[in-house]
Amino acid sequence: MVVIGILAAITIVSYTGITAKANAAALTSDLSNAKTKLALYQAENGSYPTALDNNKCPSAPKADTNYCLKSSNGINLEYSPISANDFNLRATKGNQTYFITSNSSPADDAVNWITVGGQKWSKYNVNVGTMVTGTTNQTNNGILEKYCYNNDEANCTTGGGLYQWDEAMQYATSEDAKGICPAGSHIPSDNDWKTLEMQLGMTQAQADLSNAWRGTDQGAKLQSGGISGLNVPLTGYRRADGSFNELTLDEGLWSSSESSTNAWGRELYSGAATVLRHTDDKAYGISIRCLGN
Repeated sequence: MVVIGILAAITIVSYTGITAKANAAALTSDLSNAKTKLALYQAENGSYPTALDNNKCPSAPKADTNYCLKSSNGINLEYSPISANDFNLRATKGNQTYFITSNSSPADDAVNWITVGGQKWSKYNVNVGTMVTGTTNQTNNGILEKYCYNNDEANCTTGGGLYQWDEAMQYATSEDAKGICPAGSHIPSDNDWKTLEMQLGMTQAQADLSNAWRGTDQGAKLQSGGISGLNVPLTGYRRADGSFNELTLDEGLWSSSESSTNAWGRELYSGAATVLRHTDDKAYGISIRCLGN
């Protein structure tokens, strides 16, 4: 019986490994094929699609069913425009996800995530969408929009986009909404942020404080070079009046939790070791860091 059990375990492990390799090959193939179609669309229209319809066909800047993205059986494709010249495309089958961009080859999406305590966080701020100027409010127009500090796309490349709360949530209002996060993740709730802060040493009493700089050194642990590994950049923010402020000095991060007409967020500041928990005007443009489900 022991021998049979060992052989069965070996068979299961072998089958699992073969399945994972087959899935990886299918994911890689679908992504490569999709990249070719997207490149042809970009060559014809001067831009990668800024939006796809429900059939995964480009709907903007020009609708064109000749460039619909096709996937193999059981594979889900999720397209996110980054700019007119770049995109992020994820392909998922089961618990495996691979991704590709305009200038990369298919790669395992696991490289984009880091585990902190019992949570899986994105290593980078979200940078998806078509850039609009700071003086333009992001609207529910079917096109994902972002701000880049000082209206400079290079600032999105280095630190991610800035988003009004409604656009980030994709006009949902429930805590833990997926919003603009990739498949298998969501915008962290206020309590998710508290969990992270307490994993880094903050007490429950400190975490619960409102409109206050809390903790001891958790802000330092979250910023670039900190032991959390999240390396949160100080990207500045976009005010409700459309102006930009405090690049390299300040970082705002939305949660998915509302507080009356505002929403809860976090703020990190250069030289400050603590973390501000406060409510912010949803019209501000600040960063998004995603949390795995």
